[in-house]
Amino acid sequence: MGEPAADLDGELGIPADATLNVPSELSKPIQLLLILPQDIATDFITVASASTPHADDKRHPGALSTHLSLESSIRGAAARCLVVGRQASAADIRIDHKSVSRRHTALYYNRASVLVVRDLGGKHGTYVDDARLEKNGQVELPLKGGKEHTVRFGNAPLMCKVIVPAPRMNEVQSQLQKANVSTEEGETDQQQQISSEQPNNDTASNGPEDAANSQMEDDDDAPSTRESRQAQIDAMIASLDSNPVYKKYVPTDEDNPMPMSMTAGAAASTKTNGNGSRSLQSKPNKYNLPITSFITLSPGSGSFTSSDGTGTNIQTNASVSALCFEPSGARLVAGHKDGTLRMYDFHGMKPTAGAETTFPPFRVVDSDNDPLDDTGRHVITCLGSSGSGGEWIVGTTSAQPKVLDREGRTTLFFFIKGDTYVTDSSKTLGHTAGVTGVAFHPLIKETCWTTGLDGSVRQWDVSGRGKTQFQKLVCQKVIAKVKNEKGQRTQVVSNVSVHPSGRKLVVGTACGSVQIWNCFGSSVSTRPLGAVYSAHGGTKPVTFVTFSGNGDRIASRSESGDTVKIWDVTRIEKETGSFARKHGGRGKEGEHPPSLLLAICNGLPALNESANCAFGPDGKMLVAGTSVDPRARVSTASTACGKLKFYQLPEEGKRSKTGKESGSKSSSKNKTTAVLEAVEELEVAPNASVLGVQWHPKLNQIALGTSNGIIRVLYDPTISTKGALMPTSRAVVHSDGLSDLLRSRAPTGSAAFLGSANSNIIVPNALPLFREEPQATRKTKDEERKDPEKTKLPEPPVTGGIKTGAQGGGLKFSQYVKQTTGYLKKDKNVAGRDPREELFKYSEGKSYVSKAYEGDVQRILAEKTVEEEEADLKATKRQKTK
Repeated sequence: MGEPAADLDGELGIPADATLNVPSELSKPIQLLLILPQDIATDFITVASASTPHADDKRHPGALSTHLSLESSIRGAAARCLVVGRQASAADIRIDHKSVSRRHTALYYNRASVLVVRDLGGKHGTYVDDARLEKNGQVELPLKGGKEHTVRFGNAPLMCKVIVPAPRMNEVQSQLQKANVSTEEGETDQQQQISSEQPNNDTASNGPEDAANSQMEDDDDAPSTRESRQAQIDAMIASLDSNPVYKKYVPTDEDNPMPMSMTAGAAASTKTNGNGSRSLQSKPNKYNLPITSFITLSPGSGSFTSSDGTGTNIQTNASVSALCFEPSGARLVAGHKDGTLRMYDFHGMKPTAGAETTFPPFRVVDSDNDPLDDTGRHVITCLGSSGSGGEWIVGTTSAQPKVLDREGRTTLFFFIKGDTYVTDSSKTLGHTAGVTGVAFHPLIKETCWTTGLDGSVRQWDVSGRGKTQFQKLVCQKVIAKVKNEKGQRTQVVSNVSVHPSGRKLVVGTACGSVQIWNCFGSSVSTRPLGAVYSAHGGTKPVTFVTFSGNGDRIASRSESGDTVKIWDVTRIEKETGSFARKHGGRGKEGEHPPSLLLAICNGLPALNESANCAFGPDGKMLVAGTSVDPRARVSTASTACGKLKFYQLPEEGKRSKTGKESGSKSSSKNKTTAVLEAVEELEVAPNASVLGVQWHPKLNQIALGTSNGIIRVLYDPTISTKGALMPTSRAVVHSDGLSDLLRSRAPTGSAAFLGSANSNIIVPNALPLFREEPQATRKTKDEERKDPEKTKLPEPPVTGGIKTGAQGGGLKFSQYVKQTTGYLKKDKNVAGRDPREELFKYSEGKSYVSKAYEGDVQRILAEKTVEEEEADLKATKRQKTK
């Protein structure tokens, strides 16, 4: 026996307007079809009452069917909802599965005549159309005829298909439908009767009487046809005499349907051009922002696989975690959370014929290509470009950044990983935790910096002369060890932003501080140049920081807040000592003095550590994206949209009316922190969050990445240059019928290379092996005559004025002999002398023959015999004894 209906509905929190009575708009109750896999039995499902078979029942022979009505409830006419759960005494649809709660889900109608699916707080949740409901949340489904929805209960191996029937028709509509049906049946019977009688009346229709009638009908129609033809001819002749008028074709919404609209305010709409760009028809561009047009960059196809040997399919809808422009603006590189880099080249993009033109990447690079790293796939967290644009540095969660070439084909440097058992980060060769920020020196392309969760800021030498170990680059030096206000080690959870001069950098920490560090010096820095603790209130981590174009301001953002704060760099460095002691990490947002905190930009929920912001080219504007909470979107059953918001930053002169820039109390009182609201909003990402934002100062174009993997580049044809304007300025190449025919009949296989219409024809003489050498001209002969290898010239004498060990510079061999022998001296006259006598002078007193061959010379081997030596020895001993 089930529980009382009123008590159970009140216990579950079912509203009073809930009911199981079928609304008057429906012709019959909503059908619930419980579908199971073929190899699973239905003994664990109990339905209170079964309904008549449905068309889908035949496609799913093992499915169970019921209705959303009072007859399907075990509690009778007093029930206000249909309960799905595991408890037999309370559930109208009992599912005996361990992931289904005792009272899991409730379904009912409300006064607004909509179907409500309510989650009753189960651990494993309820899924409606593959979207999980918030705990104790609900979703309202409109009663549209023929609409179907899917509902899943926890991890149970079944799917509940909700089938909404056709709406109820009134009496007039039903009579019209019956009349139409009877008319169609009558016409069908008449056509069948005529078709059956036509073979029998062939001879009769050829008689003279029928021929005369048909001729009379033709004569009656002839004047009207001739008059209309004559009117058309007269109009054509008149158009030849008039001046031609050319009207430009403007595609309509029917010709170019748009699946997504980007609006500025409430009265904006999009318009697709034939070259792949889309224009935004909105209110006047008051602030000269590059937002009037945009192009879409697709992530590519899903046929790519990882290069780590596992063959993992790369996702096409992975979130964009990092964006980076090349300094020249020719290329854009996007890092995704599936571990891949998508590289886009604006010069090589070509528009295609179609309403929804998207530009795919020209190369997809898998970042997990380290042969010595077997820790699995890693998410790309940060990305940076060198000052020359020839190198890319990529940071991932593997604690080992890497440097790629401009094309992404070759990994130039793998960075080494430090020893995780060494607590002092300055004693390790590399990072010991995931990398959160990477950046190149803006002026020196051989220097780069990285930050990581180990709390260290490291400098690396990528010139090729740096120290390596196991074929991996070793850290050149440790710039800083980041600590909180109490002196304890903390993590660097934000990116690293380098000052335009390259002499200092800023990072954000997990303790909620923004710290500025000096980049130069041989020793490890233990104290920053300036720091702001509790930047976003309490201990909210600072997940993004960036310098402005001139380096005077810093923008910070936290994933736990909904604001972007603007700080004064000079004041942070000057007042860091007194401020850090007075306003520590336990402070609140209001405790930051206005001299440090310039402005607060409201209305920017982050909800993601990849969310960032960007300054405009002149530093007067700030752009940032908003995130969409998927749980709130499902619970409200509305379409949320990620927005791009622009803020106009206040100037320093307008914030302070006093002309002095001193730190006196009077000047500090006159300053106030500006609270800013968005001056412009764009809805750019339906059902997705705007994560990465980049504003290129030279191109004056904005690139944004969304959580569904789509990248868009916003621009204005009048104030933007190059970049996205290059593919949109090219005309679409239309294919003619002959090209399509030749392409369809083109050979395949190995013959397709030479038979392709796009390949070049290679003749034998074009190959280097069969190429004939060109005939030598006079200029070529003169150059060959000067070539010592071809003319085989003898080796010239050594030059350089060497006096010892080699010939003198510029001397011939004979001159060298004369100079070394003294024949070139002025007092040396050899005329009339015998050369033999001159040679004998050098041999006087010298013997060039060994003494063993100098003649019969008696050689004395010993002066005394052995007996004589013994007698002398004895005599010597006797004298000593006396």
